[in-house]
Amino acid sequence: MSISNNILHHIENFTAQRDKELLAFSLLKSIRNILTPVKASILTLNSKDEPTMEITLASSDKCRFNHKNIHLPPEIKKSIEYMNSWQLDEFVDAYDHQHVSFHLLKQSRQNAQYLVITLDKKPSKSENYIIKGMLSIYSNFSSLLIEAQTDELTGLMNRKTFEESIVKLYQKFDVEDDEHTEQSNWIAIIDLDHFKNINDNFGHLYGDEVLIHVSRVMQQTFRHDDLLFRFGGEEFVILMKNRGRKDCERVLEALRQNVQNIKLPNIDAITVSIGVCEFNDDVFHITLMDRADQALYYSKQHGRNQITFFDQVVAEGLAVESQVNAGEIDLF
Repeated sequence: MSISNNILHHIENFTAQRDKELLAFSLLKSIRNILTPVKASILTLNSKDEPTMEITLASSDKCRFNHKNIHLPPEIKKSIEYMNSWQLDEFVDAYDHQHVSFHLLKQSRQNAQYLVITLDKKPSKSENYIIKGMLSIYSNFSSLLIEAQTDELTGLMNRKTFEESIVKLYQKFDVEDDEHTEQSNWIAIIDLDHFKNINDNFGHLYGDEVLIHVSRVMQQTFRHDDLLFRFGGEEFVILMKNRGRKDCERVLEALRQNVQNIKLPNIDAITVSIGVCEFNDDVFHITLMDRADQALYYSKQHGRNQITFFDQVVAEGLAVESQVNAGEIDLF
């Protein structure tokens, strides 16, 4: 295959993706096939320049998503600091007889994401041209995906994206995660207490401001790999991955307190009620959502501003673990 046809093939792969993780996988695979680097990765740093995620391509053509214990060599950190100090979008540094090419993929107040390519030799002008072209396409298409998958007001993922994320969990999405543990996944439904009163008393624009503040608190409270969704109105859903029950309860309690600490004029306190259910891939997702919703209803009926796990409601005899098996219904 000629170089031009090879590049067109990878562009076709980019634009066929409808998922941010698959898009990252496609970028890394394209970089590897065209440039044959020693290593290529997508690195995410938080506002303190601490690494929060590293995506690499394994030899088995699977993406590896690492969220913990990410080791950044001092020279890599120094190069990124240099890029930031000079506000560079790209930079090539050399050490240990290798050349490392850095490319800024996106940057916000919360985090910055870089493509880091390690090569045996300094990239040529034509190779740099290829990288720039691919990254331009990647950036444009990534922006379109983000626009389609996020809630316009809060910046969290939208309801449609939630449904796609649930399907991935059931289908055991073909992405390998370095955090493979025996811990559980959890579904939590969060509802703002007395939100209608806020809209009625202060107007919908003020209500929107409350939703924005709550969504920011959610983003600050949860891990990078937890999935945050606005379901509509004042209702949010969270998919928490690889957590023990105590850790799940701890982070939800932190959310409850952090929301209550939000200070806005004319409102004494903003509170949330939360219902939680453990994810079970033998149970259809609508049933899991119903269980979390029953737990949320319990929180609402017993004073609000609290967290309820579905198994607590079952233990009190107020709910039954009826279920629809995933195998009995086709997913979407």
